Amino acid sequence: MKKVILTVFMVLLLALVAACGPRQSLKLFIPNEYIDESLVRAFEREYGVRVSIITFDSNEVAVPQIEANSYDLVIPSDYAIEELVSKNLLQEIDYSKITDFSLSDLDETLSSVLDALEADGFDLLKYGVPYFWGNVGILYDTTKVSTAYVEAEGWNALANQTYDVMIYDSSRDSFMIALKALYGNTVSINSPTDSELAAAEQWLKDAKGPKTSFLSDEIFDAMLKPAQFAMAVSYSGDAVYLMSENSDLKYHVPSQGTNVWVDAFVIPANAVEVDLAYEFINYFLSYDVALDNSLEIGYTSPRADVIDYILEEEEYDAEAYRVILTENDEFFRYDTNLKRKIEEAWVRVRAS
Repeated sequence: MKKVILTVFMVLLLALVAACGPRQSLKLFIPNEYIDESLVRAFEREYGVRVSIITFDSNEVAVPQIEANSYDLVIPSDYAIEELVSKNLLQEIDYSKITDFSLSDLDETLSSVLDALEADGFDLLKYGVPYFWGNVGILYDTTKVSTAYVEAEGWNALANQTYDVMIYDSSRDSFMIALKALYGNTVSINSPTDSELAAAEQWLKDAKGPKTSFLSDEIFDAMLKPAQFAMAVSYSGDAVYLMSENSDLKYHVPSQGTNVWVDAFVIPANAVEVDLAYEFINYFLSYDVALDNSLEIGYTSPRADVIDYILEEEEYDAEAYRVILTENDEFFRYDTNLKRKIEEAWVRVRAS
């Protein structure tokens, strides 16, 4: 009898040890505050796994980290994905493993963006599954500057030194703004000449005044009521959130053109938990979770049905949440030489 009891005890003990042992773990590398962590915890409970969230501040920081480390799933932007592909750092997406989301679920405008990018030489969908997407525009305080003025001036409004202005501390975005302000759609943000880059550098230097600030994530505190700036360069998803918190704010995308971007799930070539990465993609792009995640974070979902629901229910302002593509809009392409020139010029702008 004692042997039977001992045997049963040992079986239970071994089962308990197994249950308390290390769980399967997914290493997720994403931008700061870019996912609803309560949904991540729900995924952990449902699948009995752990998700380690590692964050990065910019794509420029993320790429060398992906080269040097091992992650199971990453969410970079389109041009960074192109760079990672050029360095053979990504696996191709196996769409047979994505069962809760289909490319037919994509918003029609997003599909046209991806088609245009493919026609331009880069098939993002071969290596990435869209997560969020959006554009860059001007978030402005209607108590300090009029809608008519912002719409009439476009990007040039940022150069008016009588206003407190926040320009995003990003060489890439800032030179896009300057090139669009100067040339509209006559010069591509991906292929400016040296003289056009010099003109853009001078535009930024001239725009920089005593009331101009170069900031990044500080926008979240700076534009809450009362807003510290009359105008601020903003990503559309950040504008969505801030407009929901401050009713004085509006968002405008200048007709001169802007950058439309797509952030996507990618699986690194050295990923360990590949199957779990696909489970995570499936989970976060299923309708219910994609809806909850977009409502929490504020960025535009790739799913047409999620976008339709949010706008029909007036959960967020359509000005920022609905991405409208114009003929002057562009997406960034990966170009090491242009990147170097812009970064060097940005140093000079910041120091001027």
